[in-house]
Amino acid sequence: MAVEDDVRDFYDNRGWDAAGDEKVYADAQLWEDLRPCAAEYVSACRRKVLDHLPRSGDRILDAGSGPIQYPEYLEYSAGFAKRVCVDLSERALAEARNKLGDRGDFVRASLLELPFPAGHFDAAVSLHTIYHIERDRQETAVRELIRVMKPGASAVVVYANPDRLAARLKRLAGRSRDLGSGPIYFFAHPLSWWKRFSDEAAVEIAPWRTLNANESRRLIPDNALGAGVFRALLAFERAAPGAATWAGFYPMIILTKRDRA
Repeated sequence: MAVEDDVRDFYDNRGWDAAGDEKVYADAQLWEDLRPCAAEYVSACRRKVLDHLPRSGDRILDAGSGPIQYPEYLEYSAGFAKRVCVDLSERALAEARNKLGDRGDFVRASLLELPFPAGHFDAAVSLHTIYHIERDRQETAVRELIRVMKPGASAVVVYANPDRLAARLKRLAGRSRDLGSGPIYFFAHPLSWWKRFSDEAAVEIAPWRTLNANESRRLIPDNALGAGVFRALLAFERAAPGAATWAGFYPMIILTKRDRA
């Protein structure tokens, strides 16, 4: 449980610190491209999740909700009676409560043992969370997500691709994998790993974002040209989703629970 303790301590003590009038969290300063040139692109990527969720229902699970830090994240539950936020961080849940009020329920728990009955949710999201779980326990967390969904319901997981094009090129050049550095634990399995869940769910993989924030800040200028590059990236992801998933940093894993009846 040391990994969970470290993640919880990071977010309670640093990750959800907020600065400025716009209340930008430390997490976003580390891992998001907050420049004006990227604003349209990152917003469109966040809204891609909506393509795989129902527009309404009784309950949607937000597994590893954090404080629901971006406005687009609120859209996921707009048509649901309740958004159930689960997180290790009490601070995250307090922030989420301020945004959702009585439209939310707030549960401090581990994704490894969700305190809900089977078939409880109409949909689920888990954004940038599963890869912060210890590598050999990630399967347990994913199967818990599937367990608590209703048959036919979908969960959208934003994950990472350790074999993206840039990583393959770096390995050919003799450089080591670059996904594991940072202030908290991180491990991403190859995308083929997700096939193991086909016994319980239909598994679809789609592109969420091609570059991580460090790459986009380094490679794309903060000007009109940069905004055009981001628009081109978005067009590529929409026109060639298979290639974009293979080449890109962040995929979406869509798990639709099978009906055993």
